[in-house]
Amino acid sequence: MDNPTKKLIRETATRLFREKSFENVTLNDICRASGVNKHTFYYYYKSKDDLLKHYYFFPWHLSAAEATAILTSDNCMEQIWLLVQKYIDYVNTAGVQIVRQILIKNLTEDVGTFRVGDEMKEILRLEYTIIKKGQERGQFRNKANPMVLAILMIQVMYSNGLLWAIFQGDFNAEKCIRFFLENLFDVEDSYRTTSEKDFKSFSSLFPDFKKEDFQS
Repeated sequence: MDNPTKKLIRETATRLFREKSFENVTLNDICRASGVNKHTFYYYYKSKDDLLKHYYFFPWHLSAAEATAILTSDNCMEQIWLLVQKYIDYVNTAGVQIVRQILIKNLTEDVGTFRVGDEMKEILRLEYTIIKKGQERGQFRNKANPMVLAILMIQVMYSNGLLWAIFQGDFNAEKCIRFFLENLFDVEDSYRTTSEKDFKSFSSLFPDFKKEDFQS
């Protein structure tokens, strides 16, 4: 369990990062808002960057309740979505400014955020199983290799989350991810919850493209 002072400093700092951006928050700002001095700050953290370590890794671990909900659902898209929701919750909790900084951090130094570790491999195996089951049941009409689709699914999630941060949250990342995945898997119509209107907030980021540009 976190020391209360350490937790206070981290939570205060991340609130300031969300409000002002990482770059615009100084160590003095953090200490003042936390009610601690620099000596206390450095006792718990080495730097501002050190405060972000909590966000370096996506929380892919499934609780017993989450695993049960996934395994007992007959709707394969909903099973997939319960996994995606872990990422959505992470992005929404971190907020635009912190997600942007995590991207910058990984571009300048590989801190492992996007690396495929053991936990991610387990998630990919689970996705593979669900996608294959969805294909067999006719819920997913895209019959491509399930592992390829699982990897593409992760790419859709990451790229949308990063664009959401780059464009300062100007589109609904959750609905767009769902829309893209339903199209990636070619989900049978009765299992879909999105339509092209959910794509509009994303496509509006590229005003030079018109609908007819995508029609053959």
